Amino acid sequence: MASLDETERGFGLCASCGHARRIRSGRGSTFLRCGLSDTDPAYRRYPPIPVTLCAGYDPSASQERPEASETGKSFK
Repeated sequence: MASLDETERGFGLCASCGHARRIRSGRGSTFLRCGLSDTDPAYRRYPPIPVTLCAGYDPSASQERPEASETGKSFK
């Protein structure tokens, strides 16, 4: 993942997790969506932040990921 800006640091573990996907709304807000929520109902799609503990956290997969717009729609 690219360097985190001040806002993204506030997301906690999700900011550096390989399962998180960055979503930018049409108004410029940034959200992180948990990819684990697609296959495991135990994980919330948009977890309350900051996430400080997560069984699914995977820093090894955190690389540069494409952004998705909220309109284009590409946490425990």
